[in-house]
Amino acid sequence: MPRPRSDAPLAQAMSLREPVAAVTAQAAMRIERARRRLRPADVRRKGAGDFVTRVDVACETMLRRRLTRLLPTAGFLGEETTATALERDWVWVVDPVDGTSNFAHGLPHFAVSIALLWRGQPLLAAVHCAPEGALYTAVHGRGAHRGRRRLRIPDGTLDDAAIVGCQWHRGQQDLAFLAGLQRRGSRIRTFGCTVTQLIDVVMGRLDGNVQEQGRIWDIAAAGLIVEEAGGRFTTWTGTRVFPCRDLRVGHTATVAAAPAVHRGLLRLLAAPVTPVVSPR
Repeated sequence: MPRPRSDAPLAQAMSLREPVAAVTAQAAMRIERARRRLRPADVRRKGAGDFVTRVDVACETMLRRRLTRLLPTAGFLGEETTATALERDWVWVVDPVDGTSNFAHGLPHFAVSIALLWRGQPLLAAVHCAPEGALYTAVHGRGAHRGRRRLRIPDGTLDDAAIVGCQWHRGQQDLAFLAGLQRRGSRIRTFGCTVTQLIDVVMGRLDGNVQEQGRIWDIAAAGLIVEEAGGRFTTWTGTRVFPCRDLRVGHTATVAAAPAVHRGLLRLLAAPVTPVVSPR
């Protein structure tokens, strides 16, 4: 994993770990309180199959204010507000509620995600996952933690006992890659939240995660946590996602898993799929 040429950025990231974790936890508490009062009128459509709630916007506004106070020289990229100063060395990348549709419908799979990037490389990550009420953090080169417990991704399997998380573009009709992933009998799960699915890989609840879609605010923090726990986080061709060359890029197709499972998933994705013809 490439490291910054100077130790100064890593030292800066380390110094911000606890304050950012505290901000993330506070945002999660605020979101949970708001969830209990959420009404249909609080949800609006941004695009086809894409929704936002008043909670998303209010939370991102709060996070922007608090994070800018912690590091005023950083730019900011969030899902719900206007990006600023993305050309700077330091950039905050925030998703206040990843899994908004789940959140709006009362489903428990959603998360708060904060990453601090230095020249496109996530150096600091903090994630709060609602299903378990747990806080995860990582610093580049310094490991990943659940609370204060150091994490190590389990080896996992890629056979008929495996469970692989997947997500694909809304309205996608060509889902042949799913058939490829099931060649060895693996079960497929989609929970509608990129962050929680990536954390599930780290914790061994999923053996891997394969996504056709995902924006930088979906993957920056959780992807760093995967890598710092000893996992692999790449594109479908095996290229590392980080550092990000363009923060304004659209969706990135990714694979996350422990090393051996990751290699197997890449092989399955690369292999041609033979249509199954049912007997008459």
